[in-house]
Amino acid sequence: MMRGLPIISAGMVAMTPVMLAQSVQATAYRQVSQDQALRDLIEVQLEPGRSTVIDFSQVQERIVFVNLADPSRTVFTGNAPVESGLATTLFVTPIEALAFPGLTTNAVTTLQVQTITPGGDLRLYTFNVWQSDRAAPHTGIVITTTPERDRPGDLAGPNPAPPVDLSPQLIAQGLEAAIAQGLTPEDDPIVDDVQAVLAKVDAGQSLREAAKAQGVDVEILEALAALGQEQRQFDDADIQVQKI
Repeated sequence: MMRGLPIISAGMVAMTPVMLAQSVQATAYRQVSQDQALRDLIEVQLEPGRSTVIDFSQVQERIVFVNLADPSRTVFTGNAPVESGLATTLFVTPIEALAFPGLTTNAVTTLQVQTITPGGDLRLYTFNVWQSDRAAPHTGIVITTTPERDRPGDLAGPNPAPPVDLSPQLIAQGLEAAIAQGLTPEDDPIVDDVQAVLAKVDAGQSLREAAKAQGVDVEILEALAALGQEQRQFDDADIQVQKI
């Protein structure tokens, strides 16, 4: 039986977005169209001990400002510092309640995220964030482009997704990034399985044959490769910033 990677996504992109929508599990990420996300309050359920992803890489938007109305029960971080203007993904995590003098609290708080488009336009998204002791139905939300067929006066379908480069180097780099970012535990059995796949490939077996023999879904490898590509682009961008 193929095992799924519970939290890994297919990319959280810094400079040139790589698609996150190829989730490892069919229900892992809730895809919300950009139009809906701008129009509606999007519900985000948090599960104890887990981070929930909010990703803007598909719409090629970078996060420039975040406001969490009630920080007493929730914290967030990005795949890059928000002040850098490079972040495309937020990781929202529940915590035990803290007491802040003068702060009002609410079981359902608002998380407002302001982004900037490649053309320089600012957009504001608002999420309703709340905690539950039950398992969350999704491990994250991916903001997607509105399909062309859903736009008035246009019957064309959405553009096909670009292929993922399934190089062993990117998969290995993505696995390291996933562990470092806390997207999957280091002792998760899938980590050993992916490393075994890479060892088989290094010994001369094809990637797909090695994945099948090890019982690893190819979608997991695609997700890791995309994350590795994102990490490489972020590292390259960081180097360029340091040179300035």
